Amino acid sequence: MPPPFPISFDAVLLAGGRSTRFGSDKAFLNWRGRPLYVTQLRKLAALQPDRLWLSCHAEQAFPEVLAGVERVVDDEPDLGPLGGLRAVLRRSDAPFVLVLAVDLPQMETTFLESLLRQGKGVAGRSERGWEPLAALYPREAMLALIESSLAAGRRRLQDLLDEAEALGHIEPCLLTDRTLSCFANLNSPDDLLTLEQGQCDEAIVLHRFRSGSGFREETDRVASEEPLEIRVNGTSVAVTMRTPGHDEELATGFLFTENLIAGAEEIVEIVRCSEVDPEGVGNTLDVRLTTTPDLAHLTRHVFTSSSCGVCGKATIASVFQHFPPVSGAPVPAAGWLLALPAKLREAQETFARTGGLHASALFDEEGNMLLLREDVGRHNALDKVIGHALRNGLSLHEVILLVSGRISFELMQKALAARIPVVAGISAPSALAVKLARESGQVLVGFLREKGFNLYAGDAPASSR
Repeated sequence: MPPPFPISFDAVLLAGGRSTRFGSDKAFLNWRGRPLYVTQLRKLAALQPDRLWLSCHAEQAFPEVLAGVERVVDDEPDLGPLGGLRAVLRRSDAPFVLVLAVDLPQMETTFLESLLRQGKGVAGRSERGWEPLAALYPREAMLALIESSLAAGRRRLQDLLDEAEALGHIEPCLLTDRTLSCFANLNSPDDLLTLEQGQCDEAIVLHRFRSGSGFREETDRVASEEPLEIRVNGTSVAVTMRTPGHDEELATGFLFTENLIAGAEEIVEIVRCSEVDPEGVGNTLDVRLTTTPDLAHLTRHVFTSSSCGVCGKATIASVFQHFPPVSGAPVPAAGWLLALPAKLREAQETFARTGGLHASALFDEEGNMLLLREDVGRHNALDKVIGHALRNGLSLHEVILLVSGRISFELMQKALAARIPVVAGISAPSALAVKLARESGQVLVGFLREKGFNLYAGDAPASSR
């Protein structure tokens, strides 16, 4: 069934830009495993336009062009996007033309659909002005304006849209922070790096302890951690904790290893779900496939659903629905903490032989080790510790947990469920682990070594600050 758009329209991908800052044509950049122009054409094709155009200059050769795509060459290539748009408007006979620039890789079909549903000329506008390279234009009116503007020597699209609005040919669509992010433009290699990597860490204030100098307040950076919900054709199949960045690759790899797809060619597009992600944090992906896989064959059995958005804040709130915060725990004495790593190493028999295991250990208030468990998975090691305590009636309300590896959100959640007030680790915590500890009343210590540590949550002794 075709999309419920009230208009007949053509669509055009403007791919004829001449940028030298990449050292190559932007249209052919590798984006999520495909040439960028192929990714953009697939987005437009999914909207089922009457005709799909690829606007380019004469020197460009496109080895992969979807069936039904009509190539149109801009006869005056130095006019930029205005020339490419004019070339298509001259050839098209549709009442409206949907425009997308090749260098807007984060543009989502959901935004383009919203333009089409309005059934009239519309372009995005923000505080910085018009966003003319993803818009719906009335063909005849815009062609006449472009011809008159070029004849007068005017080539600025912003001015053209001001005139079009004054004449009633287009209306502005005011952009939110989320929709504005769809217009992230690729103008340089730095732009590409930013879009590919995502935000992988963030700054926090902590108290750093060093032997001989005590506590000192400092700003440091911790790895970001957020939940990612993966949907397939609108159905939620999994939530996984991850560091934001390369999310499309993560979703693709997950679906492939779960045998839900045989290859990337089965993916039409991967979009952010605004209806369950109102804050625009980008933590819900819908992978739209050419097929309908059997989701019952998921090996991890991690089905979930979300109605309020998936973000760190919502995740912590959901934890507190099941495990309320603990009362504010005191920070153990610095000398007491500094002695723990050596005790852990002495007790890790299997690690000493293999070097390949994580450990979780419990200590009492006098520094005595109560229990140690090892496992190839750090979460498994902690589950073993908690399981032993439950099976043997061991209270965890006054113990200190020491873990050998990185302190993730899930480790802090497990510790909170067991009512463990103090968690220390040899390595670093994630940003979401820090946030949970601070809101739950737990003490969180990271980078615990013989000469110092970082206090991420909990009040540092005033006399030592």
